[in-house]
Amino acid sequence: MRHGRVTKATNEPAAATRILVVGGGYVGMYTALRLQRRLRRRLGGAARLAHAPQPGEALAPGVTITVLDPDPYMTYQPFLPEAAAGSISPRHVVVPLRRVLPHCQIVVGEARSIDHERRVAHVSTLATAEADAARAAQAGPGRRVEPQTVELPYTELVLAPGSVSRTLPVPGLAEHGIGFKTVEEAIGLRNHVLEQLDIASSTRDPAVRDAALTFVFVGGGYAGVEALAELEDMARHACRSYHNVAAEDLRFLLVEASDRILPEVGEEMGGYALRELRARNIDVRLGTRLDSCENRIAALSDGSRHPTRTLVWTAGVKPHPLLARTGLPLTSRGRLRCDAALRVEGVPHAWAAGDAAAVPDLSAVPDPSAAEAGTETAVETGPQRGLETGPERSPVSGPETGPERGPGKGRGTGRRATAAQASSGGAELPLCAPNAQHAVRQARRLADNLVAVLDGREPTPYRHAHAGSVASLGLHKGVAHVYGRKLKGYPAWFMHRAYHLSRVPTFNRKARVLAEWVLSGLFEREIVSLGSLEHPRAEFELAAGGVPRPDKD
Repeated sequence: MRHGRVTKATNEPAAATRILVVGGGYVGMYTALRLQRRLRRRLGGAARLAHAPQPGEALAPGVTITVLDPDPYMTYQPFLPEAAAGSISPRHVVVPLRRVLPHCQIVVGEARSIDHERRVAHVSTLATAEADAARAAQAGPGRRVEPQTVELPYTELVLAPGSVSRTLPVPGLAEHGIGFKTVEEAIGLRNHVLEQLDIASSTRDPAVRDAALTFVFVGGGYAGVEALAELEDMARHACRSYHNVAAEDLRFLLVEASDRILPEVGEEMGGYALRELRARNIDVRLGTRLDSCENRIAALSDGSRHPTRTLVWTAGVKPHPLLARTGLPLTSRGRLRCDAALRVEGVPHAWAAGDAAAVPDLSAVPDPSAAEAGTETAVETGPQRGLETGPERSPVSGPETGPERGPGKGRGTGRRATAAQASSGGAELPLCAPNAQHAVRQARRLADNLVAVLDGREPTPYRHAHAGSVASLGLHKGVAHVYGRKLKGYPAWFMHRAYHLSRVPTFNRKARVLAEWVLSGLFEREIVSLGSLEHPRAEFELAAGGVPRPDKD
């Protein structure tokens, strides 16, 4: 891949071990946090500087950990539905990386490509983007300007860019669809829903009113069902403040291509969730696809047409496009091929986990040592659940499938993998599902394995036993299937909150979220739209004689 002007980001001594973590989400943050704790006495660079390192500044020999992400925070995605509904403040849904990772270098930027042969990542930052914009303005309209990038060198690479929304070539989707994967999208959707109530309250046109009060969600997985349920609760409550908009006027529509919703919680609990939603007068269309949403009309495969001003797309995710620009081995679905130790197959010094990695699921094979060693368990929740594993499978080939991997080449891992393959009759093992449950635990195992390799020891294969799933269906409603026990209603909702409170990073966040939940139980919801945040300069531009930029909706 061609790059424009290239500069060096650092000038570290050759003796330093530079660990580059691409991505600051579940895997990226938890991997860096674990590495920070395990390598604290060996950390150089930012850990020994009283000020932020500058480009070109020499760092002390040792180990440096750099986390690269477009945002300086990690979003705890399971809280996005409650943030959209106003139960949690947006600032409590995100975790500042610089506060949690004080001994790591945080680079706000995006990896454009990886040159693993040279151990260099080509990165665009806020500064390079601003410089590109200035050069484009000088070049004039129609002139192409090569983007400027920064070379970020590394010794060990951890790829954890996560995933992006998986869209389909549906006419009108790019113009009218709303995603639900970031905190910005969640708060934007909240403001949008409340704005539609204002439009319905102030118009005399019945067609505009009906379209404003019709909300279409595409995708019946965790993200779609939880977002719809929370926002439906919020919208119904908000109707109390409108003299001419009743809760009965609202119309929520859930479109799902398969024959069930929430497959992660099992058929019985998924059926209960379906009945619960329909009892709330939510129109759930199973076995149905969105064919078009042009002109703000949702046309479904069953022939029905629904004028709407709100279309939320939660129909799964796909691997991050960066993976295709790394030159590393990928599966047919675009994920990195990894062994059970979370190393990229056949590539030394490259690691991956989470949505980006196709990791063999060793829990599909009985492990005699699990009873003695103790097998990690957890409850499957939160987003990062949308990638289909389908027929994609991985042979348990162990780490000996590629070239030598440097210190700790993993002979023990190879024996474990071979034993697992023998136990399964030589068949290929399924892959770990790309969900939050695996992401967090893979991050810890990856960090431990990386430290082991740096110390010349052998890495340990990742094995995790699935414990179950929980999902929220709105305030005081939920479903859960945990350790073989099935819960629904208030107990499941309480378990959902308790689990996530225990998993959200930092005690600070736990205390703030708990306080907000307590206060929301004592007082009514705060129903207010801050749509002006999307264009904060609009009023000033108008006062200065300019033309405010209109909202696309």
